[in-house]
Amino acid sequence: MSENVNIDLSGEMNATVEKKGFQKYVNDMELLMQHVRSGAAPALVMGMLSSRRPWTQFVATENFKAPASVPRLSRRFYRNIEYFQSNYLVVFLGLFAYCLITTPLLLIAMVASFFGYRKLTSGPNTWKIGNWELTKTQQYMVAGAASMALCYLAGAGAVLFWVLGATVTVVALHASFFDIEALPQAENPEQFPMIEQV
Repeated sequence: MSENVNIDLSGEMNATVEKKGFQKYVNDMELLMQHVRSGAAPALVMGMLSSRRPWTQFVATENFKAPASVPRLSRRFYRNIEYFQSNYLVVFLGLFAYCLITTPLLLIAMVASFFGYRKLTSGPNTWKIGNWELTKTQQYMVAGAASMALCYLAGAGAVLFWVLGATVTVVALHASFFDIEALPQAENPEQFPMIEQV
């Protein structure tokens, strides 16, 4: 009565699971690094800068309020990071430019490194120094080491920590205290679904 039935189950299953929370940001960073490696970073930055929110909305003082609870703070923080990410990038770039202007030695070191890399990319594939012949990879390694040493002597470590610290502080304070729920949701009402507090 019972027959053996062979069913072919071979093939590939590709189930895409939408990431949420911190894992989503990790995946976004991996995608960003792939764009940077492929040389699309300037276009990516310009695309992000074109999607920034109006500065009057970003600094509207009537929207700064303390959150009612810790869960609401967490939700507000992530929503502000997502909504104002281009503005936060401009804040970072502004602080970075301020540090370069106020630290002339670092500015000189970065300009020298930039022109060194430009000369290196347009130069020959091999360099002959005495009895040694350097390939393009070895040339980049030497240029990278020289650039790092030059930036270290110019005080890039302190500037980097200052810029990152100031950026994290400004972004965290703004994202924590800016009440995004007070903004009109004309663009995409599904972007921030209302979650009822129980």
